Amino acid sequence: MIGQGAQPTPGQGSAYDDDARLTSDREVVARAWALLSPYHSRLWISLALMLLASAATLLQPRIIQFSIDRGILQGKLGELNLWALAYVATLAITWGATYLQTWVLSWVGQRILYTLRTDMFAHLQKLSLRYYDRERIGHIISRNTSDVSAVNEVLTQGLLQSVADVFMLLGTIALMFSMSVRLTLVTMVVLPIMYGLARWFASGSRPAYRRIRQTVSAVNANLAENIVGMKLIQAFRREGRNFDEFDDINRENVRAQKDAIFFHAGVIPILDLIDAGATGLLLYVGGNWILGESSPDLTIGILTAFMLYSSRFFEPMRDLAARWDQVQAALAAGERIFHLLDLKPDVEDAPGAYEMPPITGHVQFDATTFGYNRDTAILRDVSLEANPGDRIALVGRTGAGKSTIIRLLMRFYDVQGGRVLIDGHDVRGVTQRSLRRQMGLVLQEPFLFAGTIRENIAFGRPEMLDTPEGSKAIRDAAEVVGLREFIEALPGSWDATVEERGGNLSGGQRQLISLARAFLASPRILILDEATSSVDTETEASIQAALDRVLAGRTAFIIAHRLSTIKRATRILVIDGGTIVEQGTHEELLAMEGYYFRLYTLGFASSADEPEEVNVGGS
Repeated sequence: MIGQGAQPTPGQGSAYDDDARLTSDREVVARAWALLSPYHSRLWISLALMLLASAATLLQPRIIQFSIDRGILQGKLGELNLWALAYVATLAITWGATYLQTWVLSWVGQRILYTLRTDMFAHLQKLSLRYYDRERIGHIISRNTSDVSAVNEVLTQGLLQSVADVFMLLGTIALMFSMSVRLTLVTMVVLPIMYGLARWFASGSRPAYRRIRQTVSAVNANLAENIVGMKLIQAFRREGRNFDEFDDINRENVRAQKDAIFFHAGVIPILDLIDAGATGLLLYVGGNWILGESSPDLTIGILTAFMLYSSRFFEPMRDLAARWDQVQAALAAGERIFHLLDLKPDVEDAPGAYEMPPITGHVQFDATTFGYNRDTAILRDVSLEANPGDRIALVGRTGAGKSTIIRLLMRFYDVQGGRVLIDGHDVRGVTQRSLRRQMGLVLQEPFLFAGTIRENIAFGRPEMLDTPEGSKAIRDAAEVVGLREFIEALPGSWDATVEERGGNLSGGQRQLISLARAFLASPRILILDEATSSVDTETEASIQAALDRVLAGRTAFIIAHRLSTIKRATRILVIDGGTIVEQGTHEELLAMEGYYFRLYTLGFASSADEPEEVNVGGS
């Protein structure tokens, strides 16, 4: 099958290495910062609001000091009431500014989420088939979900809140010095301890958070694989074994989380302990100075404000320490996101590539050589020619190179030697879009998208959904494959719901819709990858009759699974070991009594009216 051909050797180095890293944290930060450039004005507004809220918060201990010294201790109720009103005003300012800045940041955050995810989706569509052959789907989903969210959280809330915390910290220090230099120096005694704590946390947390991103990705990959393959898992009674495998991967994620928690859980309690110790030290030293009258400028109000400022001094430090978790997670996620965005497709339009004109379907493989790994050739010096209207059947054992020929024809991969020509045009010299829009592909395992039957048939020609002529063409395509009566009998008819992957349809029905989709695209070259293997004999007969009508004048390449399909080919190519060892019609190949004859007698000899199967698996 196209999607299951020969794969790269396990362990082989890859451009898509999941653990690949950017050159430095600075590069990650610079590229993440660039995401904010369209929103600078809103970020400045949010920062101003955040600083306003911080300033109002900074004033509150000072107001309490004045309330005690100038109101309570002086017995002035009126002045006490004024300071109480001032305190309420700072609370109102803090609430209003915080509300507005949260709304602005939320708006910016959603825009960044949208931009990152759409950019990644657009880039994923450009990457070559080799990437999807090697990368697990769960890893890709993790990039576009949890990794993007981690980066967005730091770019919006985390970044500006860190600026506000620094402002709060510096403002607190300035106000403390303005009130009492001696008490401020007492508070600063704990700074060396905090510096050592920060160094310890930074040295251990980054590797821990990188490992978390990798293990989360592994969990998602394994979960996605098991969900997709659940039917097979249950059929082979593998529930217990697969559960154990998932449990091992999940436990590894838990261990990674615990390693990170070790650092995070230690920092905050230590900071709280330092905060409590500093407050106790202030109370002891300041109280003694007041009682001993060794510091005449120190009042009960100032000492009270100092103790409140001490808490505010440590609060932004706690926030910054907690936010360091987010920063480490975001840096690890940013590495993975930007690594993905930096990946270059293996197959790209060449400089000066031109639009392929309408073709007749003349195909040539000229001494073509190719391998998924350059040191292991799958095809060796393969030459073939197909004229318009030819039906070329590709026959051979699994791994012979059949699907590889199809991949090269559609330019999912580029040849490493020789050429692939269509109507004399080297496929590497034309745009991929103009090449593939003149081809149709029907896989052994048809893929349907969630939507309606009409939308799935028109998948390759979505413009036909909007016109009466297009609707008629959709109905005609369904009638060609014998599907129209079935569709019109469904509740909802052409707008009947198709569940994800066509889960509410039988395998044969999905295949017929897939065939109708290919027919509607009106390709000049049609590729059938074991397309009739999922239907019963009666349905196959109707499809074969439809193929006779649709393929007239068109080139067809058929990876055949059933003798009835092989016998209808104008030419059969027998592939073994990456080369074409025999070719001819069914009768000519049998008369040669060679490799095809052995396949026929061993695998798919049958009576004239009872088609049987030949094993011509993937690749």
